[in-house]
Amino acid sequence: MNDLHLAPETLDRRALLRALRALKKGDFTTRLPLDLTGIDGQIAEVFNDIVEMNESIASELARVCKTVGKEGQINQRLRVAGVVGAWAGE
Repeated sequence: MNDLHLAPETLDRRALLRALRALKKGDFTTRLPLDLTGIDGQIAEVFNDIVEMNESIASELARVCKTVGKEGQINQRLRVAGVVGAWAGE
């Protein structure tokens, strides 16, 4: 993991932008540090949760594409644990 902050309690905005760009490109290994405090710590935690959720969704999409596209099982549905709202198709 890259050093994404200046000090343990301060989130580096340039590092955040790099992490967001990496996520946009599908890099689900990018994470923000968990040793941040206050609002920066909350931002890092939520960002990391979103990365993990996107990784799960991408993995599940790949599974369903394979099952439906190659095996013809059109009854397959996406199953992603822990998602709510529009992520869950509600």
